Amino acid sequence: MSVMIIISLSGIQVQTKADNIADSLLILLTKAKEDTNKVILFIRLCDAYLPSEKDQSLKYGKSSLALSEKLNYDHGKLLSNEKLGIIYRDIAEFDSALFHIDQAIKFAELTNDKTHLVKNYNLYGSLLRRKGYYSSALEYHKKGLALSRQINDTLGTANSCIFIAIVHDLNSNYDSAINYYYISMRIYEKLENKQLIGVTLLNIGDLYESMNEYTNALEKYKKGLILFNELGDLKNIGLSNNKIGIIFEQVRNYDSALYHYRISQGFFNRIDNVSGLAHLNTNMGNLFLDWKLYDSAFYYFNKAKNSFYKMGFQSGYFNALMGLAIANEKKGQIKMAMDIYDTCEKIASRLDQQSLLKVYNKKTEIYKNKRNYEKAFQYQSNYYDIKDTIFKLEKVKTVADVELKYEKEKDQAKILAYQNESLKKDVALEKKTRQRNAYIFSGSGIILVFIFIFAYYHQRTRKNRTIAEQKILQLEEEKKLLAARSIVNGQEEERKRIAKELHDGLGVLLSTTKMQFSAIKDKSPENKSLIEKASKLLEQATGDVRKISHNMMPGLLTKFGFYEAVEDLFDQINDAEGPNAVIQIEGETTRLPENIEIMLYRIVQEMVNNTLKHADAHKVSLTIKVLQDQLNIQFSDDGKGFDVSEKLESKTIGLTNILSRVKFLNGTANVESNPGEGCTYFIQIPKTNA
Repeated sequence: MSVMIIISLSGIQVQTKADNIADSLLILLTKAKEDTNKVILFIRLCDAYLPSEKDQSLKYGKSSLALSEKLNYDHGKLLSNEKLGIIYRDIAEFDSALFHIDQAIKFAELTNDKTHLVKNYNLYGSLLRRKGYYSSALEYHKKGLALSRQINDTLGTANSCIFIAIVHDLNSNYDSAINYYYISMRIYEKLENKQLIGVTLLNIGDLYESMNEYTNALEKYKKGLILFNELGDLKNIGLSNNKIGIIFEQVRNYDSALYHYRISQGFFNRIDNVSGLAHLNTNMGNLFLDWKLYDSAFYYFNKAKNSFYKMGFQSGYFNALMGLAIANEKKGQIKMAMDIYDTCEKIASRLDQQSLLKVYNKKTEIYKNKRNYEKAFQYQSNYYDIKDTIFKLEKVKTVADVELKYEKEKDQAKILAYQNESLKKDVALEKKTRQRNAYIFSGSGIILVFIFIFAYYHQRTRKNRTIAEQKILQLEEEKKLLAARSIVNGQEEERKRIAKELHDGLGVLLSTTKMQFSAIKDKSPENKSLIEKASKLLEQATGDVRKISHNMMPGLLTKFGFYEAVEDLFDQINDAEGPNAVIQIEGETTRLPENIEIMLYRIVQEMVNNTLKHADAHKVSLTIKVLQDQLNIQFSDDGKGFDVSEKLESKTIGLTNILSRVKFLNGTANVESNPGEGCTYFIQIPKTNA
């Protein structure tokens, strides 16, 4: 939680600074004449609003272009088109971005502005790469590299190298990619540019992730995240957390993966990063696929697919389609899966070898299962032909050698710097020593010793006090939790006792009374109608007592357990002609301790009651997956939905009861709902409680 607070504060500081700059520029704008200086003001406003207010940034970018065209100011046209291209890239409108960057290139050539020409060559190449045109992208990045070296543009050279490395990485040319990455890294370190060092670390992490070197990848991503936190770079903080989540998902640490995906989602939402959110939705789909929650997986994959399609982002579109195909395959919809895989194969043939590998591997598995061994052999042969090309041992060794060489260079540089620093200190110390008086030196030494002793004991006392306070707080929290659990357990015991008294006491008494009335009905014909009315009232009272008793403590729950009780609950919903209720229980349904089963039943009962009372739903579904170490519960309805944040703030009883009971069981709960979109609960309960 402390990391989250630091990140948020740094983001606020950056935004406040940007707002202050924008306010100052707006004051200047009111006094500016219709000349080239006003064009520059528009462009500076465009930059000030760019990180988080894309609409405002776009507005001033268009204003600067319009004024530049009116004044026939070619340099202004260059800068305006460049800014508009970057904005359209950030909001994932790649065709518009390509148009404006192409215009920027023309005006850079016209004005012979070679520095901006390098920048726009690389921007144009990166946009082509996102649309899947890798060969054309590489040509533009190489043009940028050649020109930057010609004009001794150090930063342009580093940027061109990193773009070339990314394309090589996507084409699985890892040996070439790692060389270009470290050329960029050396330049960025000399320039002390933390942001670009962080970006390069993320890209090197991507390379290791492609090679399944997850430990190395995670190390690079975390180093990059530290730098972006220092800078308050919201976009790259979100991107780093997304990439860290991918690694945790790959090594099956799903809780950590979801944690980092949620952090990433928060930052992408803050800056309206459409592309980042689309990638994140693909990753969320993969996570729910691993959890076998296929409906949720379909939801996220479809969101990602639609976003990437609108952007024209081919590689992202491919990954979302692959997720949908795998989800269909897992649900047994093989024909639908194969149709999607066919589409993926066509896209992958235009993209890169890694993408083809994924398709060939999946098709091989399906044809094997269908016993079409000829087709299976064909796709498996294609798979190994590509894999052998990509993962040659020479490439892996080259990557390791380049990394080692880079680290050695850094160590040697540190040693040399340390030796020079030590030599300077020795000379200075010798000079000062001659000038010092022995008494002053001795007195200073004694003072320093006392200061050190005082500081040491002061720090130690503070540390001990802090530890003691933390222990007290922990004990208090444990006592509160124990007391709360005792109260809840006591309430359930009291409900159980009252239910038994109603059923065995009052229920039996009412049934006996009804029998007595039935016996005297024939003996008193003159009172027959009154006796029949009384019998009906007794029958209604008996039914009401039975219902109250069942709601307080269902008999099936105590006799047969949680799983039988929730199945009976859903049968009752269907019998009552309410919404269509579907329940699915997977795994070994052995009995749990009674207090745990009661608490789980209350959670499901509360979710059902909320839906029946408020949702106006046509369908409800409950999926319970009994895993080795936990229970996964997913409850959803297609009703009116609600604003989750608003409900949590208002602390409504139904939602609060659900979340508090989950907390008592040391579980986690996630509620997803929007007005008009139904509601879904994702609940995980560790079986260690059982």
